[in-house]
Amino acid sequence: MRMKKIKDYLKEYSYLKSIHSLLHWDMETMMPSGAIEDRAERLSYIQGKIHSHITSSEYQLLLADVKKTKLDPKEKILLKELEWDFHVNHALPSQYVKELSHEQTIATHVWGSARKKNDWKKFTPHLQKLIDLKRKETTFYKTDRPYDALIRLYDKEYSSHEITKLFSELRVGLLELKNKVNKEKTFVKIRDLSGPFPLEAQKELNQNVSKLFGLPDEYSRLDTSAHPFSINISPLDQRITTRYSLDHLDSFGSTMHEVGHALYELNLPREWEGTPFQEAISLSVHESQSRFWENIIGKSKSFSEFIHPQMKKLFPKSLKGVSPEMLFQVFNKSVPGPIRVESCELYYNLHIIIRYEIEEMIFNQGLNAKDIPEIWNNKYKEYLGVTPKNHADGVMQDSHWAGAAFGYFPTYTLGNLISGSLYQKMKKEIKNFDKDIKNGEFKKIGSYLKTHVHQKARSVTSKEIVGKLNVKDYLSYLNDKF
Repeated sequence: MRMKKIKDYLKEYSYLKSIHSLLHWDMETMMPSGAIEDRAERLSYIQGKIHSHITSSEYQLLLADVKKTKLDPKEKILLKELEWDFHVNHALPSQYVKELSHEQTIATHVWGSARKKNDWKKFTPHLQKLIDLKRKETTFYKTDRPYDALIRLYDKEYSSHEITKLFSELRVGLLELKNKVNKEKTFVKIRDLSGPFPLEAQKELNQNVSKLFGLPDEYSRLDTSAHPFSINISPLDQRITTRYSLDHLDSFGSTMHEVGHALYELNLPREWEGTPFQEAISLSVHESQSRFWENIIGKSKSFSEFIHPQMKKLFPKSLKGVSPEMLFQVFNKSVPGPIRVESCELYYNLHIIIRYEIEEMIFNQGLNAKDIPEIWNNKYKEYLGVTPKNHADGVMQDSHWAGAAFGYFPTYTLGNLISGSLYQKMKKEIKNFDKDIKNGEFKKIGSYLKTHVHQKARSVTSKEIVGKLNVKDYLSYLNDKF
């Protein structure tokens, strides 16, 4: 009965988050540019309401009351997660939460216009202000290193020390594989599909693959934004976006990626709305789902064979003379470039490792915004052998820092590692895994993820799903592919 009171109380928390999400989605897709200051105020107001609700004395009493009752094992796990969330939020002063929300909304808008003009100087003071705010935020928590306080907002299972160790091992393995791929050249000397790729045909392809992977039209929307994203408005309202170009088919990969996120949110247990039992285990696990569908499925040889006829019908000129095997090689063309979201799978994690190392320098070593571009360019030269031609294609290419999402980037690579371990398990447990993909049958794969990951929500940890995280499973998958 007391746990029911908490569930009832947290429904309002869920409704407030829905309002915030809808305002944010609209800001990124449809809002007129002149409304940015007004939208910043409204988002700040709603964020303040959300924070007040989840840290109120009334809620604190409800938690204390539940601790006095006899709880079953699952309820004990739920209470532990509820208390974690309460303490994380309660540590932040309400005024700070409002100020951060306002500043990140403004900074995101400035970033968007500054990036178009390659105007790093215009964005720098806004970035520095966010860095200063997030440095202040780290002081509200007790962690071994300041950066750990930000990482745990997205994944509380890993510290910067553990991530550094994993990423160092991964980097060595990736560089060894890169050398083999470059020497063999099968995935290097590849001619890209030539455009133009009609936008309506791209949209049809993206809608079709969304349905194939299991995302129903009645519970989702696919729209256009400057930076592809997925956002959960409510359990039965999933919004995903992509971006289109007549010159390439990057929209296809980004759509598969965002569908993976949306499927996770759609399949979370609805009876636990507003509680940790209707939330993803971590952002790293969330990323494992998007990377799984985008790469392990979407860039597989079996999927290339399946999707080839449909793509040939939609883009007859572009696929003229292109066989399924050649399409597979196009999907996995492995040459380094400066843009993360356009990166091939082989080099993608090096982009993330660079961002992780810079964030670690910002929060553990005192690096400031004005000095980031030089370090960024030097690391790109060292790790990928390329130098961005300008700031728009370099340090300004991502929206994450403009949104104050420091600590987010490492979850992409942690997600890749988790997806590799999930793949190794699924290959053993699902009969005809590759054959199903080749035939366009994704129900068994979707059902496995729904049962073993999605519906578990935060009642388990990622380690309980895939065991102790390792680099070997992911590198084995890449080596098999290449």
